[in-house]
Amino acid sequence: MDLSPYKSLLNKLVPLSYHHDLEGLLENLLPEADSATRFQLQAEVRRLTSPCLRVLDLRSLFPDQCRLVRHQGLDHMLPASLDTRFHKLLASYNGEYTRGLYETLIAELAALRKLPSQFNSLPWHLPSMGIRRKESRLRFVTPVLLHLPEEQIRANSLDISAGGLMAQLAGPRPLPEQVLVSLPELAHQPGLRCLANPKRYRLTQSQDDPSRLKMQRTEEDADWQQALLQFIDQNRPRYGLDAEDLYNTALAQCWGNALLETSLSLSLFFDKEGELQEVLANRHGHKTLAQWRQDTAGDLLSTLLSPERVLQMGRQPQQPLLLYSFHHQGQSQAFYFVADQHELEQRQAYSVFVNEGLRSGTLQSYYLTVRPLTFTDQAIEALDQQGLGRLQRLKWHIWLTPMPPLLTPVSAESKMQQLAPFIRNVRARTVNITPLGLQASKRQETRFKYQSEIELNIGGRTIQGQTEDLSNSGLKISLHHAERLDLPCLVSISLTELGKRSRRWKLKNLSYRVVNQSGDGKILHLHIEGSHEAHAGYQFVSALLEQNQDKLRARPDTHHRPAWLTWLNRQALQQPPSPTFMLGRNDSGFYVQGAIACLAQQALMSFMSNEYQQAHFSRLASRQLLQSLITTLLRPDGKSHLTMEVWTATAVDGSNKQWQLIDPDAVRRAFLLNPHHAGELRVSLLVLNRLQLRQIDYFVPEWDSLTQTALHKTQQLEQQLAELAALCQVFDITDMVRWRQTLNGPAVTPAPLPGSTG
Repeated sequence: MDLSPYKSLLNKLVPLSYHHDLEGLLENLLPEADSATRFQLQAEVRRLTSPCLRVLDLRSLFPDQCRLVRHQGLDHMLPASLDTRFHKLLASYNGEYTRGLYETLIAELAALRKLPSQFNSLPWHLPSMGIRRKESRLRFVTPVLLHLPEEQIRANSLDISAGGLMAQLAGPRPLPEQVLVSLPELAHQPGLRCLANPKRYRLTQSQDDPSRLKMQRTEEDADWQQALLQFIDQNRPRYGLDAEDLYNTALAQCWGNALLETSLSLSLFFDKEGELQEVLANRHGHKTLAQWRQDTAGDLLSTLLSPERVLQMGRQPQQPLLLYSFHHQGQSQAFYFVADQHELEQRQAYSVFVNEGLRSGTLQSYYLTVRPLTFTDQAIEALDQQGLGRLQRLKWHIWLTPMPPLLTPVSAESKMQQLAPFIRNVRARTVNITPLGLQASKRQETRFKYQSEIELNIGGRTIQGQTEDLSNSGLKISLHHAERLDLPCLVSISLTELGKRSRRWKLKNLSYRVVNQSGDGKILHLHIEGSHEAHAGYQFVSALLEQNQDKLRARPDTHHRPAWLTWLNRQALQQPPSPTFMLGRNDSGFYVQGAIACLAQQALMSFMSNEYQQAHFSRLASRQLLQSLITTLLRPDGKSHLTMEVWTATAVDGSNKQWQLIDPDAVRRAFLLNPHHAGELRVSLLVLNRLQLRQIDYFVPEWDSLTQTALHKTQQLEQQLAELAALCQVFDITDMVRWRQTLNGPAVTPAPLPGSTG
């Protein structure tokens, strides 16, 4: 029923319903309405006055404008206008935070979104940490008892999980680090009686609000674990998960996808011996890989990044590295020259190397960052045995970012023989190049969904299970309990249920090979062992499918993203190649939507942060410059990336004069490089590329959970992603520029910097 004609009436009924009988009010205010209409209006009033547990945190939409609004144990972050409106609405809703109040504020966000946005500063994000809370939490308020030696203190829970609690005390007071906790009210519910027995928790009090407690259970107890998991699972549809936590995670994961799929950077994965094993290639990666090809793209990457170099870089994983390379075609073969910045400095061969590379026309420079891989990511739990075996051999991850071309060569005599120490032997080695995005299914034949009881004989043991799907040559089976198997292994299958339907087929002790295992060991993927034509299982299933295709439902052979690729993506984003800004565009113009932190480069992060440790993009670019750059990228001329050098320095004469120059000419560069005139020089390379929503597949595991938890958060996320216009990576190339200047000989005679801006 459409209740929009009764909107003004509902606005009157809501505050009156707290003090008068609702049915009597409708009889007086709407005497001509039928019983069905009155019933619908009563239900709507009760819905609008029911309690709401969704937190309103609008810092992403209104950065630096939100204030803390605390009400009934929930912390909202609202701009001043909505803060005032929130407290006015409380008067209409009897001082309670209800669904009606929440929906009214959400409806008023549209008007605030149209106001001009500032060139904003905002918090740094870590894009790939996944859900910060490693287990599901429920927004649920229930009494919590803290058992101290001398007394018992009562608190109220704010959210609850199997291993942790967040609670609110009536007032601040000091508490020990370890405390016994029980949940007396929950213990009255069926199956939760064990929660009345106190268990030990580790307690942390917030410095800003000592009455806010974060607790983690340290005492293992199977009954508590099972009871809380059961309670959370049963009540999730009613109370919902932590929408804000899911929203932040999904947003950061989508930004990470944009960085992986559209930037110039490539992700390379190496094993513990330093051998290249996996390459994640984005839509621009083929241009980079084409520089290292003999038979196939990228097969010479092992020459560029030899195992010795990878292991040497691994000794100092926090230090970025500039790598130079070129190849020279001799009379009988091609010679490959590879050296990093430090090697060229130590041998005083930078000018010769770069000049000869420029002469050959094949000089390339790369920005490298390396980090060791960790297997503590939550996504590894979803890996099957094949994916786990594929990934466990990996040890190192390197981001490889091509730098823009250097200068033109200077006139000098050739000194190719001086570069003999930098010649590298060709190591043509085939590598796995995986395009980002969805992957095609590995199934070579149609599989049909069919559930039927079966028995498996594994090592003399009989295990019960059932088929999930079947095909002529294979089965997918789910077990009641997880099994640890050394794959591949042989098993005997008895189709107990299907065998009862016909005596014609011998469906006992059929030989199959387990080729993969997933679902934490509960799902087995089987393939027939031996000749197809002589296998009774092959003959039976072929006949079954031929005679019953109209009754069976085929599993779709669609593209998907395997768990191992999701794990690689998240590992790649544990340490991004550089600090990165997400730039958006709405009706008010261009703005900074978000910023991805790169913790390995603390100096650069500090330079681009304000005094509140927030991302400060205007430190490098003005709003006008940003608008000009993005407008250039959005032109239909095929250009996908722009690069720009930003030179910043301060005067050394005590005048407090500062310079911020965009791509300065040779005279200005020489002036700023002169230590007698300018100090604190930093040259930042901005690599800007455009984003289009149709080019990016925002497939992240948290998206579905967010949609089920809070539809308005999903809509907010979709709106923000639709506004994404560009992505900007920032690299510190100060050392590279200082050495590049040596190619031009001595610096220009010191002179005042023309056209400088203070």
